[in-house]
Amino acid sequence: MQLPDHGANPHALYNRLGLMPPASITDFSENCNPAGPPAAVFQQWEQLYPAIARYPDPSGEPFLSAIAAYHGVAQQNIILGNGAAELLSLLAAQYRGKSAILIDPAFSEYEATLSAAGARITRIQAREEDGFALPAEAIETALPDADVLYLCTPNNPTGLLPKRDELLRLIRTAAKHGCEVIVDEAFIDWVGEEHSLIPYLDEFPHVTIVRSMTKLYAIPGIRLGYAIANSERIAGLKRRAPHWNVNAVAARIGALCLDQEEYRQKAVRYAACERRKMMEFLEARSCTVLPSVTNYLLFQPPAGIPADIVFRRLLVSGIVVRHTENFKGLDGRWLRIGMKTGYEMKTLRTALDACLADGTLTFICGGVRSGKSAYAEQLVRTEAEKTGGRLVYIASGTPGDAEMAARIARHQHDRADDGWTTIEQPTDLERVLPQLQPGDHVLWDCATTWLANVAFAGWETGTPCIEQPGCLEQELETLLGTNREIRRIARQLVIVSNEVFDETLNTEEATRSYTLTLGSLHQRIVADADIAIEMDSGIPVYHKGGVRR
Repeated sequence: MQLPDHGANPHALYNRLGLMPPASITDFSENCNPAGPPAAVFQQWEQLYPAIARYPDPSGEPFLSAIAAYHGVAQQNIILGNGAAELLSLLAAQYRGKSAILIDPAFSEYEATLSAAGARITRIQAREEDGFALPAEAIETALPDADVLYLCTPNNPTGLLPKRDELLRLIRTAAKHGCEVIVDEAFIDWVGEEHSLIPYLDEFPHVTIVRSMTKLYAIPGIRLGYAIANSERIAGLKRRAPHWNVNAVAARIGALCLDQEEYRQKAVRYAACERRKMMEFLEARSCTVLPSVTNYLLFQPPAGIPADIVFRRLLVSGIVVRHTENFKGLDGRWLRIGMKTGYEMKTLRTALDACLADGTLTFICGGVRSGKSAYAEQLVRTEAEKTGGRLVYIASGTPGDAEMAARIARHQHDRADDGWTTIEQPTDLERVLPQLQPGDHVLWDCATTWLANVAFAGWETGTPCIEQPGCLEQELETLLGTNREIRRIARQLVIVSNEVFDETLNTEEATRSYTLTLGSLHQRIVADADIAIEMDSGIPVYHKGGVRR
């Protein structure tokens, strides 16, 4: 399923996935300053409000003058935009029928705008094994055949800051081959103006630098950005830009924002502090984390825990992080977190603690009518009420005759009315995996029946598994592996089993073999379990974990 290409729209994401949004959602998929816009914006709102009734200044004043003063550049070297997205679209229109180089992973708007303009795109992949460092040599090799090179510093989505000497070398090499360069500095505020390439523009007339006001100043709804370049290049862009493309309120707010030095420094310090805490938290849990310099982090969950499972488990908890399915080279295997308030970051860490660990496994064993199934059901219900996850019942019975089919149909009906999703288990338990959802609370009843189905299937027509050397051992290995897969998806797995098989077997050898195998199965499940319980006349006796009674 194609997920939205951008963050910051959580309800669209829940809708696309067919999930009911929780009452409370915290969105870590967008990466704006959690402090919100500068206080000056609200303090001066009464002075901003009257601008709604007047046409904006066609040149974008007072924002234009504020940019020129902030960067020490001439006004004719600046173009304003209705967000950096509009500027990327204007820039891409210059390359219709021409060749553009993109470095993956990259912001999706580069490809979207270039494709819409009819440009030919050459992709160069930053390699995961190199930590997604800028592939400078591969870029230099491709430059002779390119008309434009797109660079992002710091990179979105990795948060990495390319080395300045590498950037300058690439820009100089591009000039030798008549290749223009677009440099996206949307997140440069988070690392400092000293890392910007704007001071080098006099040397590089073939370079255009794009900046965004959205991220650090937390004004995404205003839509405000700008680009700085050679005056002739800027004049060409202005001829294609709509008149009054920056509204009057946005122009005034932009000027106010650039005057907020203390606000800027506080935001950078705060992001660095929260980023450090989050990196330490993730690394302590065996995640791979890239050394971001921005207000977001890109991480990969530890081996054996797929990113999409973590992503969906968090959604169930009302937490939205940024998926990476539309970033080439990340391919959904990584997740991105925007820095939020201290309270929200703590909430995220608590949720991640649960998501980065396997779901709990409880094993409950007992004799016939010992109360084990009722107790197991209550355990699952209690935990599901805490998380809002689905109640899933895996039943071991299979409809071998009309009577059993009727019992199963009645069983499914009754549980559906009681809020359960019932999966009638085939002999191959792994076939239930595609039917599970992250955050499920799963009750499997029971392991004894499963073993009987596996051991004696085909008894009438051939040699059953129990009489084939090594067959039951292999089935047990598959089952235990499947249980681990269930725990990687679900929050909770409760397994019920009888102490003995309650039917007389037809041979003494079959009885002995079955009993030994059942004992081995129980022991191995208990070894994996967090809690092991024996039911005695409705009373749970804890043999592992929980409260011993």
